[in-house]
Amino acid sequence: MMRAADLGDFLRTRRERIQPGDVGLPASPGRRTAGLRREEVAVLANIGVSWLTRLEQGRANRVSAEVLSALADALRLSTAERTHLFGLAGVRPPAVSVGGTASDPSQRTLVDGLQPNPAYVLDHAWNLVCWNRAETALFPVLGTIDGPANLLRLTFDTPALRTFMTDWDEEIVRLTHQFRLHVAQFPNDEGVALADELRAAHSEFATAWARHDVAVFSSHTRRFRHESVGELVFDHHRLGLPDHPGWTVVIYTPTAGTDTTERFAAVLDLTGREDRPASTK
Repeated sequence: MMRAADLGDFLRTRRERIQPGDVGLPASPGRRTAGLRREEVAVLANIGVSWLTRLEQGRANRVSAEVLSALADALRLSTAERTHLFGLAGVRPPAVSVGGTASDPSQRTLVDGLQPNPAYVLDHAWNLVCWNRAETALFPVLGTIDGPANLLRLTFDTPALRTFMTDWDEEIVRLTHQFRLHVAQFPNDEGVALADELRAAHSEFATAWARHDVAVFSSHTRRFRHESVGELVFDHHRLGLPDHPGWTVVIYTPTAGTDTTERFAAVLDLTGREDRPASTK
């Protein structure tokens, strides 16, 4: 639903904060308008002055995404302001391209701080950016990786996971549907190429992808069959990283009412002993 009055006030205040020199216009002497004139913004956004006037005065019933994008560019809106502009207009913003976004050390600090809960960070193409020791203990395949790892590739290409994950069949369908939605929201060549690769290599992915079903992630219970300690039951969560659009932190927390905390502590202790150097007596 469009909030016309708020939208108009927002556009006007953004216009008034920009000086002519900020956009390459001469600052004429005796100028009485704060910031840019409507006529100047209309030229920069390639829209009619009368239409901009209606928007600022809260007299418009609807506005297109193209006009909003043009105004956001003309008014030099930040990412947060652009999102707010589209929200006030009741219009879905264009998909965000996030290719090439780099990680930073704070993400490693974050997942390490979530010990003893397994945790990792996924980027816009579902590559694992970093993970903590608990995640490696839960999924030992991560300890064998030399180079980038991808969640979907690991899930489909690691035979041991098909028995370790008691819901492997259901999980690959969930992941496929979530990834299809994710690629549409955060388009990038890497994500599209990965989908094509998996369609060619795995019939399970191809079948699920061909349905064109989409789904958002929802926290749910995951069960794993560990060869040493038996069943492990975790609640599965994903949290977005606002400063990295399309990136998420994935966390596993022991499910209340189970003995997973104690069982997984034994797994961590076992892997910790394996990591220690042998005695040199």
